[in-house]
Amino acid sequence: MKMYGNKVDLMFAGIFFMTFCGAYFGQRVVETQRGPLFRAEGSHVTLSCKVRGYEGTPKQNFHWSIYRPASPSVEIHIVSTADPHFTYALYRNRVRMQDIYIERTSTDSVLLHITKLQVHDQGEYECYTPNTDSVYYGAYSDKTILTVIPDTLQARFSALSIRRAAGESLSLSCDVSKRTSQHTHLSISWFLQIGGETLELVTLTREFILQAGTAFHHRLESGHLRLDRSGLTTYLLTIFQLQHSDQGEIYCEATEWIQDPDKSWYPLLIKRTESTKVTVEQRPLAADVQESEYTTDSSVPKKTFQPLHAHGIVLQVNSLCSDVVSVTRSWAYYILVILFFVI
Repeated sequence: MKMYGNKVDLMFAGIFFMTFCGAYFGQRVVETQRGPLFRAEGSHVTLSCKVRGYEGTPKQNFHWSIYRPASPSVEIHIVSTADPHFTYALYRNRVRMQDIYIERTSTDSVLLHITKLQVHDQGEYECYTPNTDSVYYGAYSDKTILTVIPDTLQARFSALSIRRAAGESLSLSCDVSKRTSQHTHLSISWFLQIGGETLELVTLTREFILQAGTAFHHRLESGHLRLDRSGLTTYLLTIFQLQHSDQGEIYCEATEWIQDPDKSWYPLLIKRTESTKVTVEQRPLAADVQESEYTTDSSVPKKTFQPLHAHGIVLQVNSLCSDVVSVTRSWAYYILVILFFVI
């Protein structure tokens, strides 16, 4: 009886272990991006979804649907990786125009893309994976909430055409503002575009840290490159001792960041200003500048200038004094002659 009892105990232990392990390791689990997510109207949005613990084919399929706030119990089909007829009429045109599409990131994970978010895209999104398992076991779908907020980010910069001589300074200002009700951070960057190459000049990060692009790091450290905040909205770029390599198209870019529930930072909006064309001319030699101030005709003899020395001034004064003494002696002779005849 004791041996029989041990067998029963082992059997129940095995059943418990298999059940527990099956529930823990073998069940299907679908995971979407943790919400709620706040995204700006007009921006490009992605929602992630992945599945694990499944059986069957490694290439899994995904269906995306939405439950709108006005009708939270009504499921509206958006797009599917498996069924081309899955989409409801409400989204059919946007799916056909590739404004909404699914991107596979692996055989069992996808991204839902909404290239231009609209106000009525707000709602609860569901990612569903069709069954490929021998039995139904686990969770086949997951949901996340997406909230659409207005685009309030503005970046303004007056486009100009500027000419400076090498060695001079250049200052440009960019006005950036936002009015979102959510807690967001700003980063401000200045870029120099030379032909098809874009170089980062300097950035004020969302943590309020100043950092320069690789090509301008030494100039920031030496104090020849600055980015200062003036007031609440103005960001001033200053480049000291301009170099010929600094010429090109300069523009400002503002990014508004929001922190998602998973603690990662998401670029909510990016706004780029128009560009200012900067031309840096080589400074003429000092001798050439001096000559050009006095004559432009090569046939005219150019003036020569010699430094004025102290002994020259003394010689001129001595000469003047000699003339005065000579005149004084002549007048004294005439006065003596007149006095002789009068007496």
